[in-house]
Amino acid sequence: MRCLMCGNEIGEGKSLEELFYYDDVLCVSCRNTWRRNRKHFRLDGIPSESRWDYQGGFRDALLQFKECGDEALKPVFLYPDRKYLKYRYRGYTILCMPSTREKMEQRGFSHLPEMLEEAGLPILEPFLKINQTEQKKKTRAERLAASHAIMLKPEIRLPEKILLADDVLTTGSTLRGALSCLDRSHHRIRIFVFALVPRTILQPAASGLPES
Repeated sequence: MRCLMCGNEIGEGKSLEELFYYDDVLCVSCRNTWRRNRKHFRLDGIPSESRWDYQGGFRDALLQFKECGDEALKPVFLYPDRKYLKYRYRGYTILCMPSTREKMEQRGFSHLPEMLEEAGLPILEPFLKINQTEQKKKTRAERLAASHAIMLKPEIRLPEKILLADDVLTTGSTLRGALSCLDRSHHRIRIFVFALVPRTILQPAASGLPES
C-alpha cells in the first residue's frame, strides 16, 4: 500500500516490524510530521478531547483535503485512532458541525462527515449555518443559537447519546452554538475534537470519555 501523502510504498526500506506490523495509511516519515495532542478537557462543562496539533503534517493534510478537494486524504485524520473511537464511543452518534453554504459550494463536498467515517459510528449533519440577521419569530433558545450563526435543521430528531465533532477548535463558538440548540436535560452529550485546542479554553477534566 502506498502512503496517501507522499505516494511512497509503506514499509519500503524499513524494519521488519514496520513492514509487517505497521498499520497506517501514511508512511512513518509522513506520520512523524504530525504532532500528537491527546488531551482531555472541558468546553462549557462538557467532557471533550483532542487528537492532533494544528501544525506540520496535520495542517498540510487538512488544507490539501479541505481547500484543494483532495478527498483521497479523508482516512488520514482518524485512521490511527479508529479502533479506540469505535470502542470508547460505541452507541453514540456523531453530530457534525456545519460549514457555510459558500464553503460547501466551493468545495463540492461535505468534508467533516468524510473525515469522521473512520470512527465507524453513525453520523448526522443536523445543523445549519445561518444568516445572523434572520432573527424574527425565533424563540430565546433559537436566538441564542443564532448568535453563533448555527441552528438545528427543521424537524430533526436527535439520538439520546450524541458526540459533537469539529475539525479545528479555535474559539469554540460553533460548538457552543450547537450546545445551545440542544436540550441538554434529555441528552448525554459528549464532544470530540481532533485538531487544535487552544489552551485558553481548556479546563481540567477527570475523564473525557463516555460511560461504557
